[in-house]
Amino acid sequence: MLYDQAFLSKDQDEQIESLSGSHLYSYPAAVKIKNAVGREMMVTLLSRSGTHVQFARQDGEEFVYPISSLDLAAQTLISKYPNDGIKNAVAHVDQESLKLGDLYVQELEKRIREIDKKVEGLSRGYASSNGNTEKRTIRREVEKLQAERVDLQSKISDRQ
Repeated sequence: MLYDQAFLSKDQDEQIESLSGSHLYSYPAAVKIKNAVGREMMVTLLSRSGTHVQFARQDGEEFVYPISSLDLAAQTLISKYPNDGIKNAVAHVDQESLKLGDLYVQELEKRIREIDKKVEGLSRGYASSNGNTEKRTIRREVEKLQAERVDLQSKISDRQ
């Protein structure tokens, strides 16, 4: 089905999506995903639940990873795959991917994504702003957010 997907027109894509309950792809699927901090890797998707995705790296090792820790493009891509649940979930609950420390890192990554959205919005406001005072205020707010982002990234690096 993934192979066929590459040759569908947008109209055909929408028709199939409406017929298949918005799931166009099937497992296993080799895809390139990126986490929220920009680390990219080629993986084979095996399954997903509402909150986690199970994949195998190119070396064959399997992982369960929170979908919320992926960048928006990867989250959108994964949402197109059926929600079949994680296969053999009990084996992965004890793995490091679901430890409390990782939950902390996930929250830090979530905050970084929020900061990125705010900076993007402020940048648009800066471009449309006419006054120097307003531009200075926006610039200071962006600098504060960027400093907070750097601090959060250093906390993530300390954890890893």
